[in-house]
Amino acid sequence: MDALDSREKLLRAASALFRQKGYSGVGLSEILALAKLPKGSLYYHFPGGKPELADAATRWAGCWLETLLDRIFNAADSYEAGALAVCEAIAAAVTSEAHVPACPVLSILQAAPAEPRLQVAAQEVYARWTDCIAGHAARLGHAAPRDEAFSLHIRLQGAWVMAFAQQSNAPFIQLASQLRSARGAQV
Repeated sequence: MDALDSREKLLRAASALFRQKGYSGVGLSEILALAKLPKGSLYYHFPGGKPELADAATRWAGCWLETLLDRIFNAADSYEAGALAVCEAIAAAVTSEAHVPACPVLSILQAAPAEPRLQVAAQEVYARWTDCIAGHAARLGHAAPRDEAFSLHIRLQGAWVMAFAQQSNAPFIQLASQLRSARGAQV
């Protein structure tokens, strides 16, 4: 197995477990067991231990969502259609797993006061998501792209928190229904 494969396995395992149990609820041995890797692999790739791994796993998962946002908005014929499609795609993604996972950023925020690097990671990933949405809103002719991006980001985040709490995609379905209604009212 090459080093890149073991690093990727650690990122996937850490992200999955943090999103399921939160930063404090996961030990390094559990991450290593899920990744099926020896302890040396962790410290080879992440000499800073759990905080460094959590930072990298959050950014890795953040890139996944940013890529999803880009792909969906690039295919959309309007900002409203893109927003609706993003909501539906996240609903599908969270329910494709046996356990609805938390947002990749939310899962590390409880540790952020004690781990400043995690606060920075959270802020940067959230900013990238909002910037990505704002760029598409501007490209698609929205009058107030930053405001609209921030509003959508907050609504998606709220739906994600509720979906995690309820272990259901129902909050995303409700948000999609609201977005669909708003879109219909604009036509």
